[in-house]
Amino acid sequence: MLIRASIGTLAAVGRVDVKILVKPDIAYLLQYSERGCSAGCLFCTQSSKSETSKDFLSRVIWPVVELADIAPKLVEVFDRVCVQSVIKPYFVEELHQVVRTLSRHGLNLSLSTTPISSTDLEVFRSEGVDFLGVGLDAFTPEIAVRVGKPYPYEVYLNFVEKAVEVFGRGRVVVHLVAGLGESFREAVETMKKIYTLGARVSLFAFTPVGGTLMEKWPRPSMRYYRILQIVNYLLSSNTSVEKLVDLNRVCVKTYAGVDLEELSRALLTSGCPGCNRPYYTESPGRELYNYPSATLLPSVDEALRKLSCESS
Repeated sequence: MLIRASIGTLAAVGRVDVKILVKPDIAYLLQYSERGCSAGCLFCTQSSKSETSKDFLSRVIWPVVELADIAPKLVEVFDRVCVQSVIKPYFVEELHQVVRTLSRHGLNLSLSTTPISSTDLEVFRSEGVDFLGVGLDAFTPEIAVRVGKPYPYEVYLNFVEKAVEVFGRGRVVVHLVAGLGESFREAVETMKKIYTLGARVSLFAFTPVGGTLMEKWPRPSMRYYRILQIVNYLLSSNTSVEKLVDLNRVCVKTYAGVDLEELSRALLTSGCPGCNRPYYTESPGRELYNYPSATLLPSVDEALRKLSCESS
């Protein structure tokens, strides 16, 4: 069975000879489809509406490999594999085959998928999947329609709720893309809703890629994204957002009583256990939206002090 693997994953297991600045902490696999995904998301390289090579997902190259060949190599290097789906005929049935193959090698499994049946969720859980990712992407129903998400917004939220029932609180991770046109308050309210449902948020910064219909759409400002990261971190630790963040001015009101070194971890990549997605939305040499390693985090003063309301 053919499957795609991120170039960093293949480098980590010695299948390609390329220099990687940061090793992925988990292996990343992407369901193979010669034509990509049948959904029409305007920002996605795998989209049916994208002219980008289907060897790409975001900025990363994903070469095609045989699953049977790569699976034994993965277990030598990684503890966890993240399997990402595309919409195509019988994609769910194929995902079950992929999951069973990887599970036989003793790998911990995360699965990222669009809404599927509750029965399939139960089966995936029995096959070894212990974390589920959901690509909601848009912060509002209106944005979801505008960027071409394949299902109605409420279908995604209902799916998240069902997935939490199957996998448990904190084991469903909802992907949200900052910078698609949402307001700061809309972003915060949506993240609160996700945590209320018992799921967690994995933040992405919108990344324009040539060949997609949003290739000229601007990236979010770093300041805006940083404060969203802080909001996400506070929500994940069950801390009041309003106590620290001014939702009107979009800045941090106070750092009193806060461990700044600990808070700086808000800038790390968010996702399933071990997820660091090295340079998935980043350009090496520039300031990183998501830091793939704590060793790369900037100084606290540089990263956090300039986000305060006093400096705005």
